[in-house]
Amino acid sequence: MAVTSLWRIKWTVNKVINYAENPVKTTVFGENSDTDLDTKSPENVLNIVMNYAQRDSATEIKKLVSGINCNPENADKEMMQVKKFFAKTDGTVAYHGYQSFSENEVDAETAHQIGCELARKLWGERYQVVVATHIDKQSHIHNHFVINTVSFVDGKKFHRTNSDYKEMQKVSDELCEKYGLNVIYHPKSSKKSYVEYKAEKSGNLTKNEIIRRDIDECLMTATTQRQFYEDMKLLGYTFDFSHKYTTISHPSFEKPRRLKTLGADYVPTAIKERVASNWRRRVLVYPDQDKPEILFFDGDKNNNLVFQNYQSVYVHFVYGLNIVKDREYYNRELQRWLADDLIKFDKRVEEQNLLLDNNLFTEDDICDFKENLLKEFSELTDTRRIYRNELKKAIRAEDEPKQLKLKSDISNTTGRLSIIRKQLKICDRIMDNEPRIEGRLKNIRDLCDRDLQPNPQVAKTIKTKTRGAR
Repeated sequence: MAVTSLWRIKWTVNKVINYAENPVKTTVFGENSDTDLDTKSPENVLNIVMNYAQRDSATEIKKLVSGINCNPENADKEMMQVKKFFAKTDGTVAYHGYQSFSENEVDAETAHQIGCELARKLWGERYQVVVATHIDKQSHIHNHFVINTVSFVDGKKFHRTNSDYKEMQKVSDELCEKYGLNVIYHPKSSKKSYVEYKAEKSGNLTKNEIIRRDIDECLMTATTQRQFYEDMKLLGYTFDFSHKYTTISHPSFEKPRRLKTLGADYVPTAIKERVASNWRRRVLVYPDQDKPEILFFDGDKNNNLVFQNYQSVYVHFVYGLNIVKDREYYNRELQRWLADDLIKFDKRVEEQNLLLDNNLFTEDDICDFKENLLKEFSELTDTRRIYRNELKKAIRAEDEPKQLKLKSDISNTTGRLSIIRKQLKICDRIMDNEPRIEGRLKNIRDLCDRDLQPNPQVAKTIKTKTRGAR
């Protein structure tokens, strides 16, 4: 059995420096990183990524490093040559993939062979890929993939979507089955609500996805119902069997959810059957989780500047939320606490941008801004009414040039009125949400003192071990 993930490597200065200097936080930069490099340069970022993925201490002196459509020894230079040839050196530098196998389930050579086959099937026809198998911890053998974003075939850029992630897991499962390994169970879910459909389409994580994933993983590690419900309790979930339809709750969820809304494979009877099919208790091994204080508090959980004003609250919250959203595999517990905001991520960004674009810091600032908007709205409504009356006269007089001008004026005025309506709604959302977002940040601050574990079995069975480098 293997779990997979795929994420962007960008070259924005602050993120790259954080990754290079803090191995606990990142899966990209390791102990051999050179923090004196010019981290604005995509060449250097690729070099750092390659050095980490291929580091001797983890790959048995590079015996388990292969290149697909490139020489692994010079992969970063070859990838940059393709980027420069097609004049696409900006933006996302590479994609970093991950394939982790169950504890003591596979030997290093087989894992590397599976990784190479996976890379060839998914990206081999169009992209350069380096496959490195890490064996620095025998109980946690895993593959790393570094994928060039620019195709050597036609220069088109690779953009990871939800379907790419699902295809990666699907092909990984097929290869695990081919090599006699266990395969992750992927039950069919029920029909999605419009909110869930819209969130998935925009790439935002939904609450149902989080719950299904947690149930699936706890079911994989349990051999009895008691173990399953204990593991779910360690994740913060509670079940209510007193109603006709069993519900599941979490302290960060606004409302309980019926299990039947997750799909037929998640009702109590199906859970019982799935637990009964497990003949041994497995352990899922995950990489270290991101530290909340780094994501939301600039590295200091006691940073009171975070709560200084509305703008500061939103900037810190949206910045951290964005990382939680993009780095799903390394923020499991934070996802549960932020599930309601992840599904509305685009709205949180709108609210933040309104505050920044208009220099709004306090509630009074927002009230004054709204008052000006309402005044402008009233004036523009009167102006549009005049334009429409003038247009009627121009039509009767058959004055076509004047008609065209008036129609353009009406269209421009209507467009501005639409923007004002939207801004007024966003202002109201900010007034409603800001206290709740402050509460979220304070809850996250409390999490900083905890050893965040993505799965309770990790905490219970390998508490004294260091989980594998990412």
